[in-house]
Amino acid sequence: MKEKRTRFTKLLVANRGEIAIRILRAGSELKLRTVAIYTYEDRYSLHRYKADEAYQIGEQDEPLKPYLYIEKIIQVAKKNEVDAIHPGYGFLSENVQFARRCREEGIIFIGPAPEVMDKLGDKVAAKKIASAVNVPIIEDSKKKLTSEEIILEEAKRIGFPIMVKAAAGGGGKGMKVAHTKANLQHAIDITKAESKAAFGDDTIFLEKLLEHPRHIEFQVIADNFGNVVCLGDRDCSMQRSHQKVVEEAPAPGIPKEKREEMIDKCISFCQHIGYQNAGTLEFLYQDGEFYFIEMTTNIIIAKIDIIFLETIH
Repeated sequence: MKEKRTRFTKLLVANRGEIAIRILRAGSELKLRTVAIYTYEDRYSLHRYKADEAYQIGEQDEPLKPYLYIEKIIQVAKKNEVDAIHPGYGFLSENVQFARRCREEGIIFIGPAPEVMDKLGDKVAAKKIASAVNVPIIEDSKKKLTSEEIILEEAKRIGFPIMVKAAAGGGGKGMKVAHTKANLQHAIDITKAESKAAFGDDTIFLEKLLEHPRHIEFQVIADNFGNVVCLGDRDCSMQRSHQKVVEEAPAPGIPKEKREEMIDKCISFCQHIGYQNAGTLEFLYQDGEFYFIEMTTNIIIAKIDIIFLETIH
């Protein structure tokens, strides 16, 4: 029996700035009615005026935190008969609770299913999945870092220099380098604070620092019947403060056989977890080898996202 396709008509963008504008533009091109949310500080921001409707969330002394208020955003969506929510990137884009609440309220979440986000939202869990499909990973902490004793034990086993990383979120936030035991605690404190502020979760892990890697990403898109296509790779090594400045596709200097091997592994990874929608598998590349970092499930190719989601809901 052919799955019924549902056409949604009203889209809320749970984000701000450039990504919100991009999604709103895509929604308008698809003849959807669009809804923006904004904080008091963002009351003159351009994304507010690009939407058909816009509603303030939060109080006057909360410039960014309201974009993390799941229930308030859901309330705005329900009150204004929104069919679908696009989270953009950052904020709630990889928050499984938000995706689950959208489902509970009968609102389409433009992104992967909550069950898949559960598997991928935690970088430690995602690395275990990568290992299960024979994708190489960087040496990291194996225990929960619940005490100073465990932290020092794991750091000694891995060996300095070490990258302290947030388990949640992405976008280059929550990453600090500790070159010695002396500055390890400082790196942990900063990473925890940054992760808590950005993602509402201060869980961290330790990972061996690769000194001179390239950052290579593979873009995939998958339907809900197990079909996965890899759209190619790109080199994202030119960065500033862990944010990409220039991306070059395809990544130069990757042997053809190695590229084909990694494409097959990316497809296997997605099929193994039952992934749906667009996503990005991120790797570090050094000395001819790829090392899995994470899979980002936040969707940024807005028009494709919206069209694609309409075919599987």
